[in-house]
Amino acid sequence: MYVSARALVACGLVLSSVALGAEPLMLSQPQPHQVVQRIGVTPGKGFADVPIFGTLPAGAQHATWEYRIVVLADQPDQPAKTDSVSEWTGMIPTIAGNTFQAVARVPAGGWYRLECRCRVGDNVLAIGGVEPIGVGEVFVVAGQSYATNCNDERLTVADPQQRVVAFDSAKQTWAVANDPQPVFDGSDGGSIWPPLGDALAKEFGVPIGFANVAIGGSSSAQWLPEGNMLPRLISAGESLGSFRAVLWQQGESDVIAKNTTEGYVANIRTIRDTAAKAWGDSPPWLLAKSTHHPTVYNDPDGEGRIRAGIDELIKHPAFLAGPDTDTLTGDNRGDINSRRHFTGIGQRRAAEMWLASIRQELLTPKDQAAALQIGMAEVDITPPVGFPMAGYYHERLAEGTIDSLKAKAIVFREGETAGALVVCDLIGIATDLSREVRRRASEKTGIPASNIVLAATHSHTAPDYMKELWLYLGKAKQEPLRAEYIEKLISGPVDAIERAYGDAGNSLVSTGAALQTTPVAFNRRFVMRDGSVQTWQALSNPEVVRAAGPIDPRIELLAVRNSEDGKVRGILSNFALHLDTVGGMRWSADYPFFIEQTLRKNFGADVISIFGTGCCGDINHVNPSTPERNKADFIGESIGTSVCQQFPALSPIKKTQLHVMSQVVELPLEDVTQSEVERAIEIVALAKQGGNVAFLDHVTSYKQLILDQFLHRQPFTETSKHITWGLSRSLAGVGERIPVDVTVMTIGDDAAIVCLPGEVFVELGLAIKQASPFRTTIVVELSNAVETIYVPHRAAYAGGSYEVTNSALQPGGGEMLVEAAIKLLRHAAMENR
Repeated sequence: MYVSARALVACGLVLSSVALGAEPLMLSQPQPHQVVQRIGVTPGKGFADVPIFGTLPAGAQHATWEYRIVVLADQPDQPAKTDSVSEWTGMIPTIAGNTFQAVARVPAGGWYRLECRCRVGDNVLAIGGVEPIGVGEVFVVAGQSYATNCNDERLTVADPQQRVVAFDSAKQTWAVANDPQPVFDGSDGGSIWPPLGDALAKEFGVPIGFANVAIGGSSSAQWLPEGNMLPRLISAGESLGSFRAVLWQQGESDVIAKNTTEGYVANIRTIRDTAAKAWGDSPPWLLAKSTHHPTVYNDPDGEGRIRAGIDELIKHPAFLAGPDTDTLTGDNRGDINSRRHFTGIGQRRAAEMWLASIRQELLTPKDQAAALQIGMAEVDITPPVGFPMAGYYHERLAEGTIDSLKAKAIVFREGETAGALVVCDLIGIATDLSREVRRRASEKTGIPASNIVLAATHSHTAPDYMKELWLYLGKAKQEPLRAEYIEKLISGPVDAIERAYGDAGNSLVSTGAALQTTPVAFNRRFVMRDGSVQTWQALSNPEVVRAAGPIDPRIELLAVRNSEDGKVRGILSNFALHLDTVGGMRWSADYPFFIEQTLRKNFGADVISIFGTGCCGDINHVNPSTPERNKADFIGESIGTSVCQQFPALSPIKKTQLHVMSQVVELPLEDVTQSEVERAIEIVALAKQGGNVAFLDHVTSYKQLILDQFLHRQPFTETSKHITWGLSRSLAGVGERIPVDVTVMTIGDDAAIVCLPGEVFVELGLAIKQASPFRTTIVVELSNAVETIYVPHRAAYAGGSYEVTNSALQPGGGEMLVEAAIKLLRHAAMENR
């Protein structure tokens, strides 16, 4: 909230910039003495993404924003440790009016000074900082008088760095947690929290924060939603944003009120469930047994009922066993004037008991042997110059490279279960390619082939490899350079999977979605005045009525971090937008390359960015309201910026049970007659010669030649003489139905990855998301088989146009995929229960 005097003078860290004319950068968050909850439990380890809020300086709308961390001295009156200053790290703010917000990744520990600046080139516009702040353990305290200041001795924080602080919920400020604690009941004696904080800070090497909302004399009934106590608890949790646990020390008043075991259990569960719903999170509650008050009542049976209620509650995973402070008797209790609250000795012993419970229940690293492990890797699969390029209906030979094509793999392992997704910068995945890659990768890693998915981004500046692959697998004659690349194309994804499998380790996983608000995706099908549907229209056309379908603005995300330092290792992003924004005769990964560059600028140069194309069979980048087309860099940077800005809102996955399951779905193919094949040969030949052929006639003819080899054991023609893409040894003569895989990978209750074949209409992807029981559902098209070509929904067939013309399937195939995906998702959800 300020630029401190020490920040201005300590070794010139800030003074040099201020002297050059920089304005003060005013920060409202974080606040001095604030402790932010860390991720991780290892002593001295972990991290937090610290929210930053402030006032936007003039001229900073398009500035470069950065932050750094300065480690402060062990003693408050000493200067900062100038040898412990981090490098300036970039951040992408969200700007609204004259305010901004951003996030700084800060390692566990403190005290620190957080410095922020914005600059244009080398000119620093504004710089500011806040100190001290820390990243450590934060607890909400609730209950009644034993949890407030109703004990005999006022205690002070003994930690040399004063790393134990209290949050004042009424004033929304932080201060060193000397007694009396900031509470709502007006008590002004001593508490048990300073010695507990001292012990926690010493043992775990991080600052400790308490937010105390306890009220003396309160019963569980008074904490129910209709009262004013629960809103204070909820508000405190919301202000903190994240915290380790609720420390609940209460029960005496329920003994006095003659509450039953069942009544106490029902009340506490209602209190907890209401708070968890409001927070959107479920931190555990540690329940102390605090039912004994010797001079107020003598009711062993009543105490037993409440103690039995606590025993019942801790059987539920939301509740954990706190200390049994009823056992503190004798010199632990005060005299009659204190009405038998804790003495100073009792306060310290209660703190020791809380420390033991927190250590045992919350801050002891659990056995990681069977925990979820994740590995990520990437391998170059760029073809040589002169190799055929994909994307259109005529041969193009590559003339160079704009940016490299890659195969990027993510592997999930938990116990005996494992799954792999490898996304390639290709226009599609031939069934021949997926089967060969899955076979080899399974042999090398032991992952079942059915648990391996090969997906394509659908770049149109990628290789047209299918005929060369068909020749290679059939050991037919082909150019040596092309054969060499096909081996690279097969071994590259295999190598990526093998590396990711070997790299797999304990990881922190977060998931959620960013909203893409900058318009980059548009439904490309339009309802016309005559009732038909036409693709690629402009709104300036008076015959256009409206877009024929929606878009999906969500960027689904799964982020993988190191468990120790919180560094982002990789991000799997998923957005429904066709890749055809580059053009030309040079290799390019299209707009996902610019997503990668944006993420690496924000999270580090070694971050692996895996982009899984969402269901976008009817979605492209052409804005029908303007003749201008968005370019690859604008699209990728815009999506990447949306991810970076909304990344802090991702939620950690706490339950990490892994399920991988797959189902073969046999989709009905369109029929094709001998006369249609003969006519198709003539049209394709005429198009190759540069003759005048209607586009949809060319598309239909090419598709019919592909279908001929699938439907008939003895095709009507020698297909390889007429087409390049669409040749398949795996599917030749398969008959009237094409077998495709629908694969689902799920993590706990939070994340699901659904992999579908072909170019799937957005409506089908939205239907899967709508029905999914998982909080985040990533639907990746073009997985394991491209030979379906487009996969429209049933209603689209009535409208017709390009995508329907270019589908190998009969109506209803898309709905069959949706049904299979939803069944697998539901099965996985039931397995978690």
